[in-house]
Amino acid sequence: MSVLNRLFRHSPWHYIGAAALGAVIALLSLLRGGFGLRIVWADALTTAGAVVILCGLLGMAASLGAFDMFGYSFSTLGNRRYKDLYEYSQAKQEKRGRAGWTFVPWIAVGAAFLCVGFMIWKL
Repeated sequence: MSVLNRLFRHSPWHYIGAAALGAVIALLSLLRGGFGLRIVWADALTTAGAVVILCGLLGMAASLGAFDMFGYSFSTLGNRRYKDLYEYSQAKQEKRGRAGWTFVPWIAVGAAFLCVGFMIWKL
């Protein structure tokens, strides 16, 4: 049960933010192509879903520590709080462990947009 809680029990604002980004992207795509054709709706929703999923995957990469080197290089500009990159990475990993997997709502909402777009395309 804890895996499901860790995957899907997040603040509603994470889901609302992902849905808002998807809606804006879909609306921009619909404004470009028009509102009348079904294929334009499918294109808009699949594009929005793909972008939101990619944002979620970028969040996953950040959550796994892919950008720690950049953060450490900027943290050494002022006073040195951490001795080396390993110590910085360990401190950030502990902080990220408490926050949870906040990238999962983005991937879930993006998958929902993608599924709706594919269903409209297959009609």
